Amino acid sequence: MKPRTLLILLAVVLALGAFIWFYERKLPSSEERATLGKKVLELDKAEVTAVAIDSSKGTLRLERTGGAAAPKAKEGEPAPEAPAVEWRIVQPLAARADSFAVDRLLDGLAALEKTRTLDDVDPRAVGLDKPRAVVRLTTRTEGKTVEKVLQLGAEVPPGGSLIAAVPGRKGAYVVGDAILAEVDKAPGEWRDRLVFRGDRERIRSITLTGAAGGPVVLARRADGFWIERPFADRADHDLVDGLLSDLTGLTADRFLDGGSRPPSALGLQPPRATVDVAFSGVTPPVRIDLGTAVTGAAAPEGQPSGEVGYARVGDVTFEVRTRLGESALRAPADWRALQLSAFEVHQVDSATVRDGGTALELTRADTDWKRGDTLISYLPVSDLLFAVIGARAERLLTPAEAQGLHAGLAKPLLTFELRTKDAGNETLTLYPPVQGGVPARASGREVVLLLPADALQQIQAKVKAVREAKAVKPER
Repeated sequence: MKPRTLLILLAVVLALGAFIWFYERKLPSSEERATLGKKVLELDKAEVTAVAIDSSKGTLRLERTGGAAAPKAKEGEPAPEAPAVEWRIVQPLAARADSFAVDRLLDGLAALEKTRTLDDVDPRAVGLDKPRAVVRLTTRTEGKTVEKVLQLGAEVPPGGSLIAAVPGRKGAYVVGDAILAEVDKAPGEWRDRLVFRGDRERIRSITLTGAAGGPVVLARRADGFWIERPFADRADHDLVDGLLSDLTGLTADRFLDGGSRPPSALGLQPPRATVDVAFSGVTPPVRIDLGTAVTGAAAPEGQPSGEVGYARVGDVTFEVRTRLGESALRAPADWRALQLSAFEVHQVDSATVRDGGTALELTRADTDWKRGDTLISYLPVSDLLFAVIGARAERLLTPAEAQGLHAGLAKPLLTFELRTKDAGNETLTLYPPVQGGVPARASGREVVLLLPADALQQIQAKVKAVREAKAVKPER
C-alpha cells in the first residue's frame, strides 16, 4: 500500500475516533441511564418558566421572573446584585410567591421516581379519570416552549405510594406520595411571607418617622451608621443592629386581602409610624407603614418580641409581630451611641497611646504586635484594645453639663489614636474623673460621654501592662 494511501486512511481513522469521542462523552453512562430510566419526568428545573396546579385546594398559576445578568456598577458604588430568580403568583391572586417552596416542588418533581410501571390500567380504577392533582410545567429549552404534565391519582394501599401518569404515555406509575404534600396546598400557602426584600449590607439609609422631634435619619458610613437628622452624631451600634435584624426578618403573620377594613381603621391612614429604607445599587427604596396594634393578639410560642400590629408595604397589608414600631417611635436622642469607639478590635491595625509620658506606638505584626521596634505578645495589647473599644458610657452629658466641665476637659489623661485599613481612623480621649464618672470624647462627635468610674483605672492598668510586656522571639 502506498504511503499516501496509508496517511489518508490514518486521517480518516483519527477523524472517526475524534467524532466518536466527542459524541459519546455527551451520552450518559450506563449508571446514569439506569437512574434516568426511573425518572417520571425528564426535567431541568432551571428551564421551568411557569407552573400550574389544579388540586382539591384550588387552581394556582406561578410564573418565574428575574435571573438576568447584573447591570454594571456606577463609579464609586458597590457592584449591583444580579436580579434573583423570583416566582410570582398570577392566579388566583397577584402576589410574590415563596421561591423556596417553588424550588422544593421542582426538586421533588425532578427527583420523582417510579417504583413500578403499570402497563394496562383503567383510569377510573386508579383515580386518573378525576386526578387528585394535575401539575403543568412550562419549560423553555433552546428557544422552544414545551409543556410537561403530571397527573396524580389514587393512593396505593397500604399507603406511602400513589398512582401517577403522564398524558400521552401508555399506562401509569407507582410513585412515593411525598410529592402530594408539595402539590396539594391552598393558593395562599404559596405566598411569600417574607415582606422585606433587601440586602442588609446594601442598606444606605433608614428614615424613622413617628417620634416627637423626628424624623430620625440613620446613614451608613465607613465606620457604621450615623445620625444625620435631626442632629449629627454616631448611632448606637446595638440599636442599629437590632433595627437591621427587624427589617430583614419582617415576616407577615397574616395577609389582609380584599379591603375588608379600611386603612384608617388599621391605623395606616395616616400611619402611626413609617420606616423608609434606601439602598445602594439598583434596589428600589422600601417604605413600611406601621399601624395600630391588633387587639387580643397573643404572642405565638417561639415568636420574637414586639407587638402584633397592622403594617403595609406597597399595596400589601398584613399583620406582623415586630419591634419596628418601637424603633420608629424612639426619641432621636436615644439613638446616640453610648459606645466610646466605633471600631471592633480586629479592625485596628495600629495605635498610638499618649498618657503623659512617651508616646506608645503599637503595630500589628502577624499574630503579635510591635511596641515601637520591639515584638511583644498580642495578649496585653488585645486586653488593652478590648478595654478601650468595649468601654460604654453610662450616660451622655447635656451641653450644659459639658460646659461646666470645660476646665476639666483641657488636660486629657489618656489619648488613643486608632487606625484601620478600611474604616478610617479615630481618636479617643479620656479626662480626669468627675463626680459620676470619667468624661471622654471620640473624634467626630460633639457629645461628652460619661464612662463608669472604674473604667479609667482598668485602662491605665492595661496601658502599663503593654509598656512592661517582655519582648518575644518571632516565629520562624
